Amino acid sequence: MKGIELTWAGGEHEFLLTIDLLRALQLKCDAGPQHILERLTTRRWMIDDVLEPIRLGLEGGGLRKEEARTLVRRFVEDRPLTESVLTAQAVLMGALFGAEGDLPGEAEAGKERPIRTRSQEESGGSPASIAGPA
Repeated sequence: MKGIELTWAGGEHEFLLTIDLLRALQLKCDAGPQHILERLTTRRWMIDDVLEPIRLGLEGGGLRKEEARTLVRRFVEDRPLTESVLTAQAVLMGALFGAEGDLPGEAEAGKERPIRTRSQEESGGSPASIAGPA
């Protein structure tokens, strides 16, 4: 799974919410990731709905916990929260829907996958009947 890169806090940062980090987010916000995203997009968010996806996403992207907390304190907590809502949305959307161009099953650059075809029987279809009408 690959994270998303965002220009944030004066530089490029990678944000990644793994399953374990999404579980931590759920516990912290007392809601599932999709519900948190819905609250963010409908302007019914709670404080941790904004702070936690960014902090946890930074940790998942490779920052140490203390570095992530320092950045969140400086660029989220010490500023108007509404400035960070779109960042929190982007981080959650990256986790739930994937990064742009990160399609499921997509082959790595330069590698081709063999084309597989399945017969009608293998794909669950009925074999063609050879008997005529009764």
